[in-house]
Amino acid sequence: MREIWNDITSALFLFYKYVTRGSKGTLILTIIVATLAFLEINIISGILSSAIDQVYLQTKASYVSNIVIQPGKDQWGNNEQYIKQVSQVKRRIESIPGIIAASSRYSCGAVIEYDPDKTGRETRSVSWPVESINPDEERRVSDIHIHLVAGEYLANADRDRIILGREISGGYGANLELQSLKGARVGDEIKVYYVNGIVRKYIIKGIYSTGFPLADMSIFVTENEMESVLNIHDRASKILIKTDESYPEEYYISMLRQAGLNTQDINPWISFIGIVIGLTQTFGIIKNILLLIGLMVSGVTIFIVIFIATTARKKQIGIMKAVGMKDEIVILSYVMLAFFYALLGICLGIILLELVFKPYFAANPLIFPIGKVPLTTNPAELILSIVSMLIVSLIAGFIPSWRIARQNIIKAIWG
Repeated sequence: MREIWNDITSALFLFYKYVTRGSKGTLILTIIVATLAFLEINIISGILSSAIDQVYLQTKASYVSNIVIQPGKDQWGNNEQYIKQVSQVKRRIESIPGIIAASSRYSCGAVIEYDPDKTGRETRSVSWPVESINPDEERRVSDIHIHLVAGEYLANADRDRIILGREISGGYGANLELQSLKGARVGDEIKVYYVNGIVRKYIIKGIYSTGFPLADMSIFVTENEMESVLNIHDRASKILIKTDESYPEEYYISMLRQAGLNTQDINPWISFIGIVIGLTQTFGIIKNILLLIGLMVSGVTIFIVIFIATTARKKQIGIMKAVGMKDEIVILSYVMLAFFYALLGICLGIILLELVFKPYFAANPLIFPIGKVPLTTNPAELILSIVSMLIVSLIAGFIPSWRIARQNIIKAIWG
């Protein structure tokens, strides 16, 4: 044990001399490269992770909440058009612990026509489903009401009013401008041709923008208005359910089944974003590629620095071995040096990440098609990057020092 301790202290002494008597420029440059590699891994990874989280958060907050119930099949195996006895179904749903609220919606195909100057010369139209909401219920399951960019939210008594997502109205930073009404504004009149032949005129009461395209491609009237159009009552095309997320969605779905909802089609929120799941998976692949590249850059840089240092000190190492210094001490001293480079780079990187980059991106989030994306760091991913860099630095320090330390003493001394 004493011998091992002596070897460690000897290696520490050599490491100290390398740092204090070595090239300060090389020391600073190596630490800067390690810092940049660490930042590259965590900034890009943090942005991509934040983008993925943003998709998931906005899906639940603005699009379909946590769980969606849709009509199932009847006793003959045919698809039902509506969920029946909705008021009773919602009471069952809200009696389950952990479920915050439920909101029913109707959905009906329609063509929306907009004539800005009322002359018929520039009539614009889109074909898209119109959905109904109970405004009081909807406030409890989605946050659309807080994302109005113009006008006001619907009230229960509204019958001739409608609200549009920005991707339908056009303007307000819409991404699908060519497929929209190209500039409909609050106070304008639009005409809706429902698939059942009913035609209604509405005044645009509000326009909202969540920044999430799937949520912003919606058109809403009140539940009372849609029941008048469809001439039905106490039914729904879907029911959105918000949970407190104490448990996964699958747990609440099993509880809904136990509550008697056996014939309805019940799915978690993630089933409704197939169009962007591929995007989030691609982000995950890019994160892994960038992690590998960052580790390679850091490892190769440290390897080159240690290789040059050991080659320059080949004669000195040969003399130390000639007077009895063990190979292990030489190797350990350079491994410590490599570890030191990586550790300082990581520490400096963490300081810059927390004090510079995260505050900057919080104040100036990146604008993605899926919304505003700040920089967030996942503790598990941060720890993984730290551990990976340290392991790579140990390998990068070991290989060149082992190569030199194993050389013949005479050859090392004579160069």
